[in-house]
Amino acid sequence: MATIETEAVVLRTLRYGESDAILALLTPGLGRVSAIAKGARKPTSRQGGRLQPGVRLQASLVQGRGDLMTLRTTQVVDAGAGLWMDGYRLRAAGCVLEAALRVVPEHEDAEAAYNLVTRALALIATMPPREGEPRLDPYVLGTQAKLLAVSGLVPHLASCAACGAPPPLEGFSPTAGGGVCTSCLVGSGAEALEPAAADALVALLARPLAEAPECIAPGASGGAERLIALMLREHLGVTLRSGTPL
Repeated sequence: MATIETEAVVLRTLRYGESDAILALLTPGLGRVSAIAKGARKPTSRQGGRLQPGVRLQASLVQGRGDLMTLRTTQVVDAGAGLWMDGYRLRAAGCVLEAALRVVPEHEDAEAAYNLVTRALALIATMPPREGEPRLDPYVLGTQAKLLAVSGLVPHLASCAACGAPPPLEGFSPTAGGGVCTSCLVGSGAEALEPAAADALVALLARPLAEAPECIAPGASGGAERLIALMLREHLGVTLRSGTPL
C-alpha cells in the first residue's frame, strides 16, 4: 500500500468506535480526503491533541483499497493556538473550515484552496478582538468568495450576466451567474441586488485576503453573504450552516 507524505489541515474530527477517530483533511495535492486515526482517542496516544480542527499537520497517510485512508504519523506545523483564545475566533475559524469541507472536492488537486484556508486561519488566529457575527467576519466572507473563484464560479457583476447589457444591474440571478439588468429581471426569479453588497463581493474577489476588512462597507456584510450563498446553492448544491463551532 502506498504511503503519502503531505501537509494537511484538519477540517473535522469524528469519534469512531472505542478509541479511533475519522478525520476530514484538506491537503494541497489530494484535495479533501478522509482518514482513520487508529487509537487516536486512547489516553496514551500522542496524536489525539494534534487532530483538532484547524491544526495544520505534516501527515503520513496510507492509501488503502477504498476511499478511507489511514493516518500513521503526524507532526504539527501550526497548532492554530490563537483560534482557541476567544469564542469569536473559534466560530469564525469554524465557518472557514465548514466552507472548505463543503466546497473543496475529494481527491483533486487543491493547492489554491489549501493555501487560501491556511492563510485565512492564520489571519483569524492573530486578528484583534471583534464584535458581531463571526459568520459575517471579513476573513470568513473573503474565504468563501475566493472559494467560489477557485471553483470556477466567479459571479459576473460587470454587466448583465444574461444579456450583456451595461450597468445598472437591478437583480442577482445565480442561475444566470451574476447581476442582471432591469429587462432580464422580470420573470427571472432574480433577487434584488444591493449595490453595496455587489461592491463588497467584487472587492473580496479582487483584493488579497488580508485586505478583506477594507472591502466591506458598513451594513454590506449580510448582503455579500447572501450573494455567496446563492451561488454555492445553485451551482454546488451547498448550503452552509455558518457559525458551527469547531
